[in-house]
Order: sequence, then C-alpha cells, then structure tokens
Amino acid sequence: MLGRVRRIVSPERLYLVALGLTGLAALVSVTLPAAERGELAANMVSATVGAALGGLSVDTFLLSRPAGWIMSRGRLWIAGILTVSLGLTALAAALLTTLAGLGSHPVGIGAGCALTVFNTAAALGLRLKRFWFVYTMRALGGAVLVAGYGLFWLGHRLDGGLWSVLWLGVQVATATVLGVAVLGWARRFGPVPAATAGRTEYRADLLAVGRLHVGVCAQMLTYRLSQVLVARFAGAGALGVFALAVAALEFAQSGAVVRAQRILAERDPDAIGDHGREVVRSALPIAALAVIGLAGLGVLAPDYRDAWIFGLLLLPGTLALSAGKTWSAALLKRAGEQATTAVALVTMSVSVVLYVLLIPWAGALGAAVASSVAYGVYALRTRQRLQRSTHLLVNRMA
Repeated sequence: MLGRVRRIVSPERLYLVALGLTGLAALVSVTLPAAERGELAANMVSATVGAALGGLSVDTFLLSRPAGWIMSRGRLWIAGILTVSLGLTALAAALLTTLAGLGSHPVGIGAGCALTVFNTAAALGLRLKRFWFVYTMRALGGAVLVAGYGLFWLGHRLDGGLWSVLWLGVQVATATVLGVAVLGWARRFGPVPAATAGRTEYRADLLAVGRLHVGVCAQMLTYRLSQVLVARFAGAGALGVFALAVAALEFAQSGAVVRAQRILAERDPDAIGDHGREVVRSALPIAALAVIGLAGLGVLAPDYRDAWIFGLLLLPGTLALSAGKTWSAALLKRAGEQATTAVALVTMSVSVVLYVLLIPWAGALGAAVASSVAYGVYALRTRQRLQRSTHLLVNRMA
C-alpha cells in the first residue's frame, strides 16, 4: 500500500503538499491581529535567518559533496561541523531578535537550532535519495502546525507568543524524528570504515564551507533582512502584513526549490540542463493566484488589506528568484562555491543599500520594492555567470 502511494505521490508533489500546508499555516495565522502575527513572524525570521547565518550552510555543503565524501571523512567530522554550527546559530538568532526589537530570545534560539539539525539531517537524507521521507516530515510538521493554530483560534487564544511556542515545538519534533531516521539509515550500512582523509582534505573542506557559507549568508540577508528592518522601523503590525505577503509568494517557488535540490544531488555536472523557463512557467500562475488570494483576504480581514499590494510588488522578483535558484544550483555544480558567492555578494550589496534607504522612509512598501529589485539582480548575475561557466566547460572539453 505504501509503495503504491509513493508511486502516485511523487517527491515534487509531496513537497508541494508540504509547502501548501506551510502556506495554510500562514493563512490560519491571519486570524491573529496584525501586531500579534508580527510577533510570530519576528520569531520565525530570527530563527530562520539565525539558522542560515550560524548553520555554516552544512545542508547545502553536504548536498554538493561528491560520492564517497562522507565515508572518507568519517562521522566525527560531520558531527564536529554540526556542533559548531549550533553554537553559531544560537548566537545569530539572539542578535537578530535584539535587532528586530520583537520576539522571544528563547524561541528564536531554540527554533534556529532545531532548523539547523533538521536541515543537516534532510541533506543527508536527500543524499541517500530519501526525497519522499524528507518531504513527508515537512508535510507532517505543517499539518501539526495548522491543527495547533486552529485549536488556538477555536479557544480564542490569539497570542502571538503562544503561537510561537507551538511553532518552536513543531521544529524540535520534526528535527528529532528526521535525525533519528538518518541515524537508523546509517546503521544499515554497517560499521563505517576509518576516515581516510588527511589534513589537506579537511583543510579543503573548511575552505569550501567558508566560500559557500559566505554566499549563503549573503543570500539569506537579501531574502530576510527586509523583515528584520520592517520590524525595527515600521513595527509589529506592518511586519505581520508584509511577512504574510512574502510567505504567500514563496509558495510559487516550490518547483524551483525541488529542482535546485535535485541539481545539487546530481553527481554528473554535464547532465545538468537549464530549467529556468520551466520553473518560471510553473511559478507564474501560482504567484498570480497568491496575489489574488491576498486581495480577497484583505476584504475579509481589514488588518491585512495592504497585503495584496506587497504581493504584487514582490511578484516580478519572485519569478526572477525562481529561475535564479535553479541557475544558482547549476552554477554551484559547474563552477564551485566561489562563483555563487560572488553573485550573492553583489546581490547583497544592492539589497542592503536599498533596504537601508527605502525601509526607514517607506516601511513595508519600500521593503517590497527593494526585495523585487534585488531578486532581479540576483537572477541576472547568476545567469551571466552560468553562461560563462558553461562556455569555459565547453572550451575545456574541446
């Protein structure tokens, strides 16, 4: 029975279900007053950005390693990187909560560490081609979150801090289950042989982590710094509405995320094609429906009447980002971490300048405009670097 379900429900469809449940959780959260939802959003952004900045990009790093890498390095090496990343995640989440001026330090730190564990375990699972199980855990987490939010709403417990604690609990639970599953899969391979890598290889790993992480940090600041600054300069109510628009438009990027993960898991760089147009075509109708949905929501909940405007301003950037994510994954496989990092740093430079100039002046509207422009720059620069890397590869093969 389970095998039949797996044949019918592809990993891509399952990921859409998981993202859909996450989107439904975001939709249910609009039953909160905008200011309370802003507190929930502040905790989420501190945790997710904290995990991205402090997590050393372990998930992306593990996905990009060649076959046999884990066996040659040994479990202790991976465990050591994860331990360091958890400490840095806690520090980053605490600093971001302080900068935003909203949210709870314990929630931000705890959820950030749970996300780091989950992302690391998910990367190991994806390397083993366990796409179905990893995405199932994401879906189950979303389902529990929706059910919990619904119960709080029925009980008239419209407290953003309480909903944040529930979100924290879901992150801890899913990280624990997936982590235990990965350890179980590892045991099936039998005793792990002694590590064969030497100091040169370990030093190369650290350099690769550093190059990759700089780029990922730059990308995350491009994606999420706007919300931290909206919280600081426009307040909890504005953040609650703007974060809802961001979450709605991110649903359109689901196909791009799955495609990027498959590209990173591909062991033959020559087998990677250009899927930019494909993901944009799939993202456009979903993004348009998201904007329409936000407009309808504004009619039903006046606190969120401006959400559709933010969504409309974010739509061009969302399409550009969808293509850019697949191009970035291909660029990472073809040209390495240095190329993607260079693109990310250029994009971050543009986005930070725009955020600092526009958000204190125009609040969430400025954040939406600045984000869309930054995403366009990211896609354009990534595409240019990918074309150059492809030409170099052809020249080397000629």
